[in-house]
Amino acid sequence: MNIFHNISESEKHLLYKCVKAVLKNYQNGEIIFSADENIDSVGYVIEGNIELTKNDYNGNEILLTRISKGETFAETFVCAGAKSIVQAKAIDNTKVLFLNLNNILNICPQNCIFHKKLLENLIKIIAQKNLFLQDRLEMFSHKILKERILYLLTKYKSADSSVFEIPYTREQMAKYLGVNRSALSKELAKLKAEKLLDFHKNSFKLFVNKTSQEF
Repeated sequence: MNIFHNISESEKHLLYKCVKAVLKNYQNGEIIFSADENIDSVGYVIEGNIELTKNDYNGNEILLTRISKGETFAETFVCAGAKSIVQAKAIDNTKVLFLNLNNILNICPQNCIFHKKLLENLIKIIAQKNLFLQDRLEMFSHKILKERILYLLTKYKSADSSVFEIPYTREQMAKYLGVNRSALSKELAKLKAEKLLDFHKNSFKLFVNKTSQEF
């Protein structure tokens, strides 16, 4: 959900002033914030993409999610007044609009309707992110890599076509699943040999029966 849902372009510009929004530019690969940092502003991606990652106890980087244009990040840490437990990094040249939580929560002197809409949208986004985290926990409850892969692919499987794409490179997919790329490649090859799936780059097909389809 977009934090500016049901807020017009003209209202947006008034709202930027109302909450004293700050626009920042980041280069590809630049760290926006690190784990253990105090965060006081919700980030809204105007342009580009961001990865939220976390290191496991072995120091391996796990990709939690990718934040794209029109999406927000850091809402939970900001609203909880807690330090970030993830790292946010730009993976393209990226523009981020920062909305300070205190400015969002403070009652607007003009009592503007769009300020209230912004707060309502923020609450809904936090609820949706909580559902997303529950999904991630369910995925990691699968201890076997094979099960994690099939769980992930099932989420992207389309009812309209047997072939579907996932929005991850192999490196990103490995990070998302919490393994290294070599382990992922070996497991995908095994699943293909077992005729449980087929793939070409980031296009996949899950086999419900033993028929196949060319890419």
